[in-house]
Amino acid sequence: MSWIEAIANNALFVLFIVTFVGVSVGKIKIKSFSLGVSGALFIGIAFGHFGFTVPHEFFDITILLFVTAVGLIASKDIGEIVKKYGIKFIIMGILIPSTAALLTYLLMITGEGISSPLIEGIFTGSLTSSPGLAASLESSEYSQLVTIGHSIAYPIGVITVILFVQLTQTFSKMDLEKEKKLFRNRIKRKDEAQESGKEVAFSLVAFCFAVVVGILIGAIPIPLGTLGSVKLGNSGGGLIGGLLVGYLGKIGPMHTRMSSRVLSPIREMMLALFLAVVGIEAGSGFVSTVMAHGLILIAIAIITALIPMVVGYILGRKVWHLDWILLSGALCGGMTSTPGLGVAIDATGTEDAGASYGATYPFAIIGMVIFAKLLGLSV
Repeated sequence: MSWIEAIANNALFVLFIVTFVGVSVGKIKIKSFSLGVSGALFIGIAFGHFGFTVPHEFFDITILLFVTAVGLIASKDIGEIVKKYGIKFIIMGILIPSTAALLTYLLMITGEGISSPLIEGIFTGSLTSSPGLAASLESSEYSQLVTIGHSIAYPIGVITVILFVQLTQTFSKMDLEKEKKLFRNRIKRKDEAQESGKEVAFSLVAFCFAVVVGILIGAIPIPLGTLGSVKLGNSGGGLIGGLLVGYLGKIGPMHTRMSSRVLSPIREMMLALFLAVVGIEAGSGFVSTVMAHGLILIAIAIITALIPMVVGYILGRKVWHLDWILLSGALCGGMTSTPGLGVAIDATGTEDAGASYGATYPFAIIGMVIFAKLLGLSV
């Protein structure tokens, strides 16, 4: 094996060259728009298309460390946010997947020549939901078409959420400082030093403890009666673990509230690596699948991802008058989109979107599984 071949087969090299190129491309601005850290996703798709691969374990570790860092950062506000907006985020978490499910059902009964299991897979892929995919596979007796639909729609769903967050912020000409001020006025932050002892710069012990708690939470089956059960997985469990451990502030002698100045670079790095992995995995069969099944499936995926976000935006912005910081996190939570959360944080310049994401995400996951099961029973 030549030196060049050895380098090309080095998974760590592939991961970091994709991240390096992607983040560099993301810094390029066209007027006021830039891809930001999500550039790693698009470069990853290109590398994946040309045969580069990385182990799936990279996906698991990067998403887990990313959401744990987000949870620890956002934990200072989670109590006040849940207390003040809890019911709204529950509604948002149910509304977005139910809107997508309704669209999917209408497409199932009107889409001539398109297999229903294929559209089912598009439903779970558009909302980037692995638990939803598992539920669809189970209800469809593990039809390969569900997996194909999910594979087509997953990158489309990620891209749609990313562009929606960025373009909404750009074209509506939001005053981010005003939005941040609205957020700060609505959320009364407690004196962290007084509430939970000193804040530490970083504690590796506390961080690892939050990861362990997150994995345990993500592995707990949530019973759904005759529909079976659902688990939040590493992404949902890791986020809640970070929120819970950080919110407590101190566990015995261990201080668990850490400075965002240290956690933010960890969060940003893990997000970039995570998006690179997502892109590489999606890129391998993306073009061939699209060529085989037609652009109509991409159009369906875009509709299934976009309309629920528009409905959620109208409800949150026009009816509830939420500030963009809270709403962007809630929208991404309703879409169960971890990459979207990263972009919301990147675009708004604040970690606070993580708290509303964490409050919405569990209900959206449960809704996804329920609707995926019901869609499977309807065909």
